[in-house]
Amino acid sequence: MRKYNKEQKAYIDAKKALDVLESQEKEMEAEFVKSLGIINEDGSVPTRTWTIDDDEIAEKAIEDFEVILEGSGLSEKLFEAKEAFRQAEENLVQYALSIIPFKKERETLARVSNVLKYRQQILDTVLRLDASTVKMIAR
Repeated sequence: MRKYNKEQKAYIDAKKALDVLESQEKEMEAEFVKSLGIINEDGSVPTRTWTIDDDEIAEKAIEDFEVILEGSGLSEKLFEAKEAFRQAEENLVQYALSIIPFKKERETLARVSNVLKYRQQILDTVLRLDASTVKMIAR
């Protein structure tokens, strides 16, 4: 059975929590936009405030929805979840770098670990890693 270490678990848990809150936000926004009864010029019914064609109505809807988010407490929860996810991601990247046995490769990856393309590759690789196969090394 696959084993995760604490950094992998924290990342996965933070991602799940963020996904749940973002899903709630999306549902709330869709309901809010639907309640406005707006139909775009092409006949489509927008599901997000930023997909409303009329710029004035869209700006007002965005402002009004932000007030609703703040009032519900979801805005603060989203902010906290995003920050927790960002920290869990950074910890996971640092863990990935720490288990690279060769100094030159470790330093090379450390230099590019904030480049989105390489960061995503680092994350994808370390998430596939079975933690039980890694010797515990001093970090």
